Amino acid sequence: MYTRPIEECPEQFVKNGIPVFGTFSGHPRRLDIRGVSKAYTDLPIPVVLNNIRIKSRLSYFFNLGEYIGCIDFFDAKIFGYADFTFWNTTTRQKHVYHTVMGPRRRFVPHRLECASTSCFKKRRYIRISWDRHHNKLSVLFNLHGGSGRPSAKGTFVSPFDSDKFAEFTCVLPSPTFRRCTARYNATHPLHGALSLEHSNGITQTMPDSEGICFFDMNRTYMRFKSNGEFITGFAVVNGNSIAVRLEAGSQDAASPERYNSNILFYNGRITPLPPVVITHHYGILNKWIIQDTENMIDLTFSPISDNMNIISVMVLRTEYHTIYGTLDGMLLTAQGEKLNLKGFPALTKKYAIRL
Repeated sequence: MYTRPIEECPEQFVKNGIPVFGTFSGHPRRLDIRGVSKAYTDLPIPVVLNNIRIKSRLSYFFNLGEYIGCIDFFDAKIFGYADFTFWNTTTRQKHVYHTVMGPRRRFVPHRLECASTSCFKKRRYIRISWDRHHNKLSVLFNLHGGSGRPSAKGTFVSPFDSDKFAEFTCVLPSPTFRRCTARYNATHPLHGALSLEHSNGITQTMPDSEGICFFDMNRTYMRFKSNGEFITGFAVVNGNSIAVRLEAGSQDAASPERYNSNILFYNGRITPLPPVVITHHYGILNKWIIQDTENMIDLTFSPISDNMNIISVMVLRTEYHTIYGTLDGMLLTAQGEKLNLKGFPALTKKYAIRL
């Protein structure tokens, strides 16, 4: 069975200009990869210029009551972007809210002990904050709608001390050993509610519910062009908390068997997963096939609804597809337990970025 070592998390991910690669338990004090020397060339380019090429993303995925969705914060240095997309899993109705944020010192924080990020425009207020000392990860949002799109309000809260909480960190070549990407992932039990107010005055209020969330923070020395796709499946099934993240793309390490970020969270335990091949021969809105060579992953993803988002600012262009759908198939835990998934809720993202 596939495995890769999980080591103790170092205090710094860059030492003497060289990244510290590996898969680590827990979390660092700071998710920071600045300071890599010769990240793109052997020429003596100042490190500060290499740091400008670092792009960051913070994502919060939630599955609560009748709703599943995600909140994304993108940090492109010269501007930030916030996107909130969610679906009603019963009616399959989609709601999308997004906004561009002007220059700011930092859109995605480094600190993992206590910090927050927010979009505080009048019509788009979103705040994600965490404080381990007070045992709370919280999300607060107030989004104004318009014709054809309701206003949305909600509060989500998750504890850090639950036995269903699990986290891990990895630093990977991106894709060569010159550069690196750092990822932090965690899954929490979730408590909260949201309400929708339509333009005709009708209000839909979801009662407080229990669910699951998946927290993702990523920092990468980006190539000029990059593309990829990742799948996040997460739900509570018969009292069992299950979350899986699988990824493949142009930023993958040259030695993916040793360095990758694929992971399975099951009731507070983590299973490192092998690299996967993701195919969709008949288009991204038809069935996806996700498989490995270690017989630990055999899944299909069936898309239900797609949200495409294109950002074009000066030379920067990104195209993101966020797709809601379901997973069917099998996953194997590190303990040899076989998890059979059927109609398992998931969100996939397919992206192409040009800097």
